[in-house]
Amino acid sequence: MSEKIKAVIFDVDGVLLDSMGPLSEMPADFLRTKGIEPKPDLGEQLFHRTNLMGATYIVEDYKLKLDPETLAQEMIDYQAKNYIENMMPKPGVEETLEFLQKNNIPMLIATSNERIMVEGALERLGLLTYFEGVLTSPEVGSSKENPEIFYEAIKILDVPKENALLFEDGIHAIKTANEMELAVVGVYDETSKNKQTEVKKLADQYVTDLAEWLQSDNAKNLTIPRR
Repeated sequence: MSEKIKAVIFDVDGVLLDSMGPLSEMPADFLRTKGIEPKPDLGEQLFHRTNLMGATYIVEDYKLKLDPETLAQEMIDYQAKNYIENMMPKPGVEETLEFLQKNNIPMLIATSNERIMVEGALERLGLLTYFEGVLTSPEVGSSKENPEIFYEAIKILDVPKENALLFEDGIHAIKTANEMELAVVGVYDETSKNKQTEVKKLADQYVTDLAEWLQSDNAKNLTIPRR
């Protein structure tokens, strides 16, 4: 018998918001403002890193005489206004959040992004009120390659791990969910299209967007998918 969904954890970028494309381009644009020509793989290198981790990588890889913390804050300041004002939801997001709320399923955000950006964009879109809270990798102190952020989310939601469901697009986070036996719905995002074979293999359920999940039997029956 399938376990029932009692709480849901959402990633933001690539799952709730169609923001991965702009986010992957912003660091390169930022470096150009400093007269630094970015390498072609910069966006991919920063994909799973927090801003501080990304800034540290840039300082080391580009051999810059800059303080990573200062660089990270400059990157956040550069990205924040555009992100907060322009990011839009992916298909089926509001309908999915309404559905879960009507079924009394508590929801929490676990993101690698900065709180100011995520909360600003979701508040503008009228989506922030659906969530019990927001957890960020920068505040937790580790990327999603470490399960700490997900364990903290489960603790806040106060449900057994077996009844919690994660929606994620990042392959590193999906691998982490697998290792801790947290059920995960893998969500397609264009920026990681070359990773989709692996996402499909590792996710307990795979969807192109939340609208597709909402039409699935797992959604209709509020059951945890299992591979």
